[in-house]
Amino acid sequence: MINFMLHLAICDKSLNDTEQMEKYLENIKFFNFDYEVFENAKELYKYQTQHHENFDIYILSIELEDMLGLEVARKLREDSQEALIIFVSNDAKCVFDVFEVFTFAFLLKPLTYNKFSTTLYNAFNYLYRTKRLFLFSYRKCNYSILCQSILYIEKLGRKAFIHTNDARVYQCNITLEKIWEQLNPSKFAAIHISCIVNLTEIASIKCDQLKLKNNEYCTLQKNYRQEIKSRHLQNLKMKKFVKFICNYKNVNTSRYLEIENDILKRGIKMSNNHIQDIIDSVLPQISF
Repeated sequence: MINFMLHLAICDKSLNDTEQMEKYLENIKFFNFDYEVFENAKELYKYQTQHHENFDIYILSIELEDMLGLEVARKLREDSQEALIIFVSNDAKCVFDVFEVFTFAFLLKPLTYNKFSTTLYNAFNYLYRTKRLFLFSYRKCNYSILCQSILYIEKLGRKAFIHTNDARVYQCNITLEKIWEQLNPSKFAAIHISCIVNLTEIASIKCDQLKLKNNEYCTLQKNYRQEIKSRHLQNLKMKKFVKFICNYKNVNTSRYLEIENDILKRGIKMSNNHIQDIIDSVLPQISF
C-alpha cells in the first residue's frame, strides 16, 4: 500500500450519513488519507481559510443547511481546478445539474460500501493516470502529493527538494528522468539545469528573477529565459482565452480545467489572431 496522503472533505448536514461514510472510510485500505467532516459550507470555508489549503477530494451533499451543494462547488472551483468533487444526494433528479461544475461522480443515497469505495478507488486512479499525483519515496515510505500543489522542484546531487504551495518542503532521492515521467510538460518547465517550476505558479518574470505567486523568487538561468518567458506568456493567453470561451459560450467557469485540457489535447496554440479568427478556427474544435 502506498502512503498517498490525500486530503478528503465530507460536507453533509445529515449526521447519520456522515457517520456512515466515516465507517466506510475506516475500511478502505487501498490508499492512505486523512479527512475532515463539516455540517455546512461555512464550516468548510472557515477551515480552508484558517489552514490555507484545499482538499484533494470533496464529498458534497446537494442538500446543505446554509446553501446548495452546487453553489459550494462553484465557489470551490474558483480556488481549485484540480480537486475532484463527488456529490451525494437523496434526489436522483439532481444528477442532471451536478455536472455543470466539472463533477467526478454522483452517488445516490442511501450509500452502499461497494459503491462508495469503488468511487473513491476510481478517483485515486484518475488522479494518478492524469498525472495529477506525484509519487516519491523517503526513508522507506512511499508518498504522493498533487502535482498542482508543487511550486518548484530543486535537484541537489542525488536529493530532490519538492516545494509546495502550503509552505512544505519534501525531500527524496529521485532522478530528473523519474521526476519528468510524472509531470505534465505543458504545466512544468526547467528554469535551470537543476530546477523545475510549475508554470501556473509564476507571477512575473524580470531579467534573471522569476517571482512565484507566494512571493518567493527563483533564479532563471540565461539559456532558459526565452523559453520560460514564451511559455509564461502562452499560459497567460490560455487563461484569458478559456475565460473568453466560457463567456462566449455561456459555460460556467468551473469547467476551466476541462476546456483547457481539451485545448491542449488538440494541440491548439494561443495566438494574437483577430478574435473572429479564433472563434471561427478554434471554437468548433472544442467539446462542450
